[in-house]
Amino acid sequence: MKVNRIIVVLLLVCSGILSACQNRQSGTLNSQVKAVDSRGKEVVLAHVAKRVVVLFPSLVDEVYMLGAENSLVGIPEQVYQVEDTYSFLSKLDQRIAKKELATPTFAGQANNVESIVGLNPDLVLTFNTDQDNISQLEDLGIPVFTFSSQDEKSIFNELIGMGALLGKKARAEEIVQFVSAEIKKMTAPKDQIQKKVYYAWSKGRVLSTSGRGSLIDMAIRLSGAANACPLEMEAPNVGAETIYKWNPDLIILWNSKLADVYNLKELAALPAVRNKQVFVMSPSFPFDPHTVKFMLFAKQIRHWCFSDYTKQQLDQDMTIAFEKLYGKAGLLQ
Repeated sequence: MKVNRIIVVLLLVCSGILSACQNRQSGTLNSQVKAVDSRGKEVVLAHVAKRVVVLFPSLVDEVYMLGAENSLVGIPEQVYQVEDTYSFLSKLDQRIAKKELATPTFAGQANNVESIVGLNPDLVLTFNTDQDNISQLEDLGIPVFTFSSQDEKSIFNELIGMGALLGKKARAEEIVQFVSAEIKKMTAPKDQIQKKVYYAWSKGRVLSTSGRGSLIDMAIRLSGAANACPLEMEAPNVGAETIYKWNPDLIILWNSKLADVYNLKELAALPAVRNKQVFVMSPSFPFDPHTVKFMLFAKQIRHWCFSDYTKQQLDQDMTIAFEKLYGKAGLLQ
């Protein structure tokens, strides 16, 4: 009888141990988070990311939109160097204001893999063009989630994917729902002529533009306007004579100055220049087209193109948008 009791007890103990092991395994599986990045690669983490290094300012911005800033342990140095980005994010995080977050970069440009590894991240966020760093980090066993920000669909999907890995998927879906609803409101007025917009690249590169199918082209079309550049190219370089041929109604600059256009003698006779229809997206932070703020980029173009969309309405829409995107009121004051 005693032997039988001992056997029963041993069986119960073994059963308990097995059950505990199964529960732990199940808990591990249940705590996994997954998301497919811009490469089509499924990124799998054992748990929600708690130590995140971000290698591009636009992606830092989206981390704050999601309310996941407490996970940040490293950011690109440009966040501190670009005045309007630093000024805004400083309102959201004292670590930014005091420049306490590490910047694993060389002179604000190239990324320092050794410094990134030293921050012991469980996730790195970067653009898919950053191939060398991506390969190095993944070879070292560090998960990398990549972005393309190629168009509206990719921006939405990548934000939701990031949200899943940061434990903020519901928040990401809420943002996508809001931005999608705002986009649907931007139909071109039927009684107004559709204007042609020429977009000039940053740092005074006036003869470089964005062609059909590009992210900027998408934002221009969403505004109700048309891209003056008919070329199916991401970033064509053109001559002044080509711009005269396209004859845009207005020119939009990004991180450039009006003088970059007005001082070009070869464009002095262009109607858009003569009519002072040259505008600068300034400050640039509220209109970053690589994030869901491509919607605000489109709204700003809409204001410049259509008289029925007034500055007062634009300002009101931006105030509401920033409150929705960042979860706080009064951020644009």
